[in-house]
Amino acid sequence: MILSVSPLRFKQASRMLAATFAAIAIAPVTLAQSPLDSAPVKALHEKAKAEGSVVMWGTNVREVDWIPKAFSARFPGVDVKVVGDNNITTTAIAEARANRHQVDVFWHSLAGVAPLLDRGLIEPLDWTMFGVNADNTFADKKLGVTNTMVYSFMYNTKLADPKLLPKKWSDVLNPALKDKMVVSDFLIPRLTGALVFSLGHADAMKFARSLRDDMGLLLTRAPRQPIVAAGERTYSLAELDQQVRLWKSEGLPVDYVVPEPVTSSQFVAALMAKAPNPNSAKLLAGWLASDEGKAAREKAIFTADYRPNSKSEIGQKLLATGVKINFDDLSQVTDRNKYFKEAGDIISGQVK
Repeated sequence: MILSVSPLRFKQASRMLAATFAAIAIAPVTLAQSPLDSAPVKALHEKAKAEGSVVMWGTNVREVDWIPKAFSARFPGVDVKVVGDNNITTTAIAEARANRHQVDVFWHSLAGVAPLLDRGLIEPLDWTMFGVNADNTFADKKLGVTNTMVYSFMYNTKLADPKLLPKKWSDVLNPALKDKMVVSDFLIPRLTGALVFSLGHADAMKFARSLRDDMGLLLTRAPRQPIVAAGERTYSLAELDQQVRLWKSEGLPVDYVVPEPVTSSQFVAALMAKAPNPNSAKLLAGWLASDEGKAAREKAIFTADYRPNSKSEIGQKLLATGVKINFDDLSQVTDRNKYFKEAGDIISGQVK
């Protein structure tokens, strides 16, 4: 059946459509303003430019060396100096005791920053200015969440047997994996110690003893990625997920799976109480915890935010699987450190 329309009605309809499209064309497009473009943040930026620089300490060079370029692109006129070292907590405490205050912003895990909180070395910050929700802060607004790292199982994509990739951490005790795994002597106690909160103390320490006694682990302080890439060992246990993504982006034949229970380490930014450049410090710390700062981190070094309200594509993919992520918090820090040491002593063979 064919429908016909009179020329007059067709012209009227055409005029109405033309008017509608014209209205759409001239209608203003309203885009949501970033919290970092707000008047308070712009005013803070001006004060930061007057200071001219900011000093930030983080856990290692690779985790912080991307920040100066990315921050300066967003907030020009502030020179960012970064230091990356695993001993920054001890150093910061020693510096404070000597009444030397050269650090503005401190970036570390909750366990790493807790000793500074205990000594009153961290200052509260109005994170909401940067669009950071209250549930992404800790310790009465003294810490702003930046990223979450989860423990993973890395494998050589050319040599690994897909059937041996673990779905659960207990699967790594498969006898078929014996003498095929390398592990960091720094990371494995932290994974095993953290598993206490999901498996229970007895089972987590039994897991540590089984790894030591039954699996022929290559325990090392050396980088694991060349060992796995070269096929010297096919698998690496307890790698942080973002590190594997970074190595994969560099062309190494590696990938990873995240066994359950998914175990994490939460990282945060903090404003030092006696920051020599307080305005620049607030601006940098706030940016690091903001959605823009998190996106810049992920783009630079593949580190994701896995918390429930994450805007990270990587984070959303993991959350979409429905797995439960065991997030650490400040209430666990003391026990975690105790379990880290206990697990480390077991795996190293210092205790039975």
